[in-house]
Amino acid sequence: MRGIKKLTHGAAAVGLALLGTVAAAPTASASEGNYIQFSNNSGFLVDTCYTWEGPDGIESKNYCHTSKPVGQTWKAYYPAEATGASVTVTFAMGMGGDKKYEHNLESTSSHCFQTTGLWPNGGEVLSTTC
Repeated sequence: MRGIKKLTHGAAAVGLALLGTVAAAPTASASEGNYIQFSNNSGFLVDTCYTWEGPDGIESKNYCHTSKPVGQTWKAYYPAEATGASVTVTFAMGMGGDKKYEHNLESTSSHCFQTTGLWPNGGEVLSTTC
């Protein structure tokens, strides 16, 4: 009987220790499934490049979507450890294009944008509801 009591108390102590470890574990920076979405409603091909903000090494996850045509929609999902992002949007208008920047996008929610504009006036980036 004494052996069973010790075993029960030991199991309870291990369970409490594990529970404390789980409770103290840091939460992920980005909510699972959050993204940045673009819909191209402009008269140009569009490039979007993502610079993720967060711990050292996250820059290895930076990337671009290139030459997205009119009428297309695409998403970039936040890496789990990301705390935010900066996005560079480039409209293919020749000679380097016209650049628009969206900065300080928090990773705690999704962000949606659409591009508009026609030549010769250039492109615009508008925030929309996701």
